[in-house]
Amino acid sequence: MCGIVGILTQKPNKIAKNIFLANNQMYRRGPDDEGFILVNNKNIDICYGKDTPLSSFGDKQPYYPIKNIQSAFEDFYTLSFGHRRLSIVDLSSHGHQPMCDELRRYWIVFNGEVYNFKEIRVELESLGYNFVSKTDTEVILKSYMQWGEKSLQKFNGDFAFAIYDNDKEEVFLARDRVGIKPLYYTVQNGHFLFASDIKTLIASKLYTPEVNWEGLYHNFSFSMAPRPMTSFQGVYALKQAHYMKIDCKTLTFDEIEYWDIPTNVQDLTMSENDAINLLEEELKKSIQYRLIADVDVGTFMSGGIDSTTISAMASIMHPNIKAFTLAFDKSISLYDELEEAKATANMYNMQHIISNLDADVVLNNINNMVLGYEEPFFHLAANFAISEIVKNNNVKVVLNGLGGDELFAGYGFYKRLNSWKVLSNIGFLFNVIPNTLHPKVKTIKKISKAINIYQYYSLIYSTFTDSEKKSLFNKNYNSIDEIYKQYGKKDKKFTDELELLSYLDMKSYIGNHHVHRTDQFTMHFSIEGRFPFLDHNLIEKAFTIPSKYKLNGNIQKYVLRKVAEKYIAPECLSMKKKGFGLPLEYWFDNQLKELVNSSIQSLKQRKIFENQGIEDIMKKGTISQKWQLVMCELWFQNFFDKGMINE
Repeated sequence: MCGIVGILTQKPNKIAKNIFLANNQMYRRGPDDEGFILVNNKNIDICYGKDTPLSSFGDKQPYYPIKNIQSAFEDFYTLSFGHRRLSIVDLSSHGHQPMCDELRRYWIVFNGEVYNFKEIRVELESLGYNFVSKTDTEVILKSYMQWGEKSLQKFNGDFAFAIYDNDKEEVFLARDRVGIKPLYYTVQNGHFLFASDIKTLIASKLYTPEVNWEGLYHNFSFSMAPRPMTSFQGVYALKQAHYMKIDCKTLTFDEIEYWDIPTNVQDLTMSENDAINLLEEELKKSIQYRLIADVDVGTFMSGGIDSTTISAMASIMHPNIKAFTLAFDKSISLYDELEEAKATANMYNMQHIISNLDADVVLNNINNMVLGYEEPFFHLAANFAISEIVKNNNVKVVLNGLGGDELFAGYGFYKRLNSWKVLSNIGFLFNVIPNTLHPKVKTIKKISKAINIYQYYSLIYSTFTDSEKKSLFNKNYNSIDEIYKQYGKKDKKFTDELELLSYLDMKSYIGNHHVHRTDQFTMHFSIEGRFPFLDHNLIEKAFTIPSKYKLNGNIQKYVLRKVAEKYIAPECLSMKKKGFGLPLEYWFDNQLKELVNSSIQSLKQRKIFENQGIEDIMKKGTISQKWQLVMCELWFQNFFDKGMINE
């Protein structure tokens, strides 16, 4: 929906230009409006920028700006908020931010959506609150005024927001339960900075990017440093389902968890029909909420079960919805699911928009992808390419199928759990077998080393083995136990190991990687991604469904398939899982070959990795490992060599 940024200082400073530069960086997150507040000694200047529409000026509302931000560059302040708006609900100027209450005590900058805001508004009105807009922003603000941090328990949505209390001189930061909307912070030389992305922190000129080697090391395992860590020194993510209160005078803060996925709650007496009906009803409610918008809504539809089921159900509620599918040359791609997507689109008369993707699109956008993702990653995301198509079709909101695999055992490693238990007992036998014997031998050897379920999960997702990382890095960190360190809880109980894997997937892969990637890439094109499977009510109900209805023998996502049978074409149910990816391996040896070679040569010249390690990976490594090295070099070029930001 938007982008937010804030700067707090212990002593008055000239920070207006810093917040101005930072807000400019977030233009793509919200091109429809921008606004600022600047505070010193409880005096508040309400400012506009170059992209503030005329309709937001004046004194019609207490939060409308009256001062040009650039006229404040030489003035001293201790706090500043900036906001970029992508108008989704209540497109009028009443949705301008930063927004405040009638007395101008509480000020909010907000990114995201609270889908049940209308119900909460009715409750607040019964308590005597008045509203000047139809936005969820105002509902969040007045909920906080009424209930404080307990208001978070009422919100169903995807959000990251900051509220400044001018009486207490305190800032409240909060992030949604799953971590769909990003929020980063850093403390630098008496300044506390927060923003929707790391680029914005850099753009403020108050943070100079440095490599966090531990974060980068773990990135080579999980394609993203486990949060709150990042690959940038001194930059942290506010963790999912956490809030933070910052004392503006001392810049001290506490980070507190307000929700966690309930586990060990499986209803083992639940029948198969009850499980199917429960999931179907929760998915309907979630989709209905995520269709709320005053702009056009579309769907990403790969042709797989998750996104196609959501597209079909959404089209019943929202006829003639636009569904977007990428197509590839079948001779080079295992990912093409166009025919399956077409079959369901035809069933519902969807506006099916198909776009062919080739390597030239990747080459022309590779640096934007690197800047968008912000940390090195081992593959190119189809979401970036398809988001541009969505933008060109004037759609601002798009539904996405993320979460189905993680909630309902959709990945192969769920099915391999029993095999791992056997392998872990005879793992020593694999030490004498060379990796080159068969492509799967390397994976088998890797997971056989796991001595517990946390290590099994870590090794499954590890792009590089420990020995491979040691051959590259001069430093040695422990990635294999990082997952337990971040997400293991001694008092957390699980019904079975499949449930634990699902929990880790939701906390780690979804929370750290999947939704981050989609948010950054859709927002690059000023589009909001919404995720029906990640509604917290649906998640809670999914964890009550017995594991036998998720993995039924060798049938993965069994209960979801049973729901999908009612809505999607049969061919979508019978095909093998392909994912929403790109034919990277073919491009790597053809159209992208020149980029690959030049990037690897530049990486060697940096002398930050062992060159022999690089050469070994390029000769014998997987496509993911090779691409990780390429993207790492492009990451260095874009964030550390070029001077990313232009004033």
